[in-house]
Amino acid sequence: MKEELKKVLVVDDSEIDREILKSILGSKFDIIEAVNGYYALEIILKNADQLDAILLDVSMPVLDGFSVLRLMRENYINNIPVFLITAEATKDNVERAAQFNVSEFIVKPFEREEIVRRLESKLGIVVKPSLMQTDIEETKKYILDFATLYKKYLVNFNEDVGHYMRMTGLMRILLNRYLAITPEVDLSADEMEIISNASFFCDVGDMMIPQRIKEKAQRQEDGGEAYQSHTVLGADFVRLNTSRHCEFFVQICSDMCAHHHERYDGNGFPHKVAGNNNSIYTQMCRVADQFDPLFTKYRDYTESQFKYVVGELEKDAGAFSPEILSLLSGCMSNIISYYHTKG
Repeated sequence: MKEELKKVLVVDDSEIDREILKSILGSKFDIIEAVNGYYALEIILKNADQLDAILLDVSMPVLDGFSVLRLMRENYINNIPVFLITAEATKDNVERAAQFNVSEFIVKPFEREEIVRRLESKLGIVVKPSLMQTDIEETKKYILDFATLYKKYLVNFNEDVGHYMRMTGLMRILLNRYLAITPEVDLSADEMEIISNASFFCDVGDMMIPQRIKEKAQRQEDGGEAYQSHTVLGADFVRLNTSRHCEFFVQICSDMCAHHHERYDGNGFPHKVAGNNNSIYTQMCRVADQFDPLFTKYRDYTESQFKYVVGELEKDAGAFSPEILSLLSGCMSNIISYYHTKG
């Protein structure tokens, strides 16, 4: 089954800039154009549930970019990722954008690879390369070395190493189930192992957060802005590996780091990515991260305990998609067995 392209609205009064962006993105995204903010707003109001992202020029006649953002907010449209197009991301523009929870800028002149990478990352699009044996071997070695380093940090700061190890086990179970019910998805055993192991590092950005901030975060529901930054810091840390052999792992893992606190309703952090704009693998990572502490609380590992935990996750309306909770429920017997032997 051919995957439907994500719909991206490009709003710019410059025909040349629109043509450049179409040439950059046209083969990967379904591009819709608007020549100014007024026509863009018409499209957004009529098709908000169909748009996956908006590339919005800041300086336009009729209705500028910030006016469009203001009217979107007044119409309660706040779950579409927006990239602001500007010649310069000035301090004033950044501060004004932050008022609308927009932190993404595309600066002219456009850089083809950077725009595609950032848009794919924002929308949770996983570009699967053809992995050669050299790629697999180097990636496995890197994961082993990375895990050795990260485990030392977790132990030294009394973090629960077992939680992250169990997450990798849950990911394997969820991936197996996902492949069984989604025949159009093709993953090799090595690719599944790489994705599973990537979840182990979802909180690696914690290493860059001072201990006092982490302790304060435990007393706050959302952790506070300073703690929330561990998502972006973790993603940036993972991307320090620039080896072409590890590209698949880096893309999967950095996305998990950045977006495993996003919610299906778009009220998570750091980017308020909503719906299935978040990668399915990152959604699995999030549900595994939330499921494990609840399921290990009493360590009975029974069917009734499993159903209770799933029920608790369902109570947080908007946190997870119905599909991801259904996927989790479909793994009940395998998960219970896993916890009895490994948990």
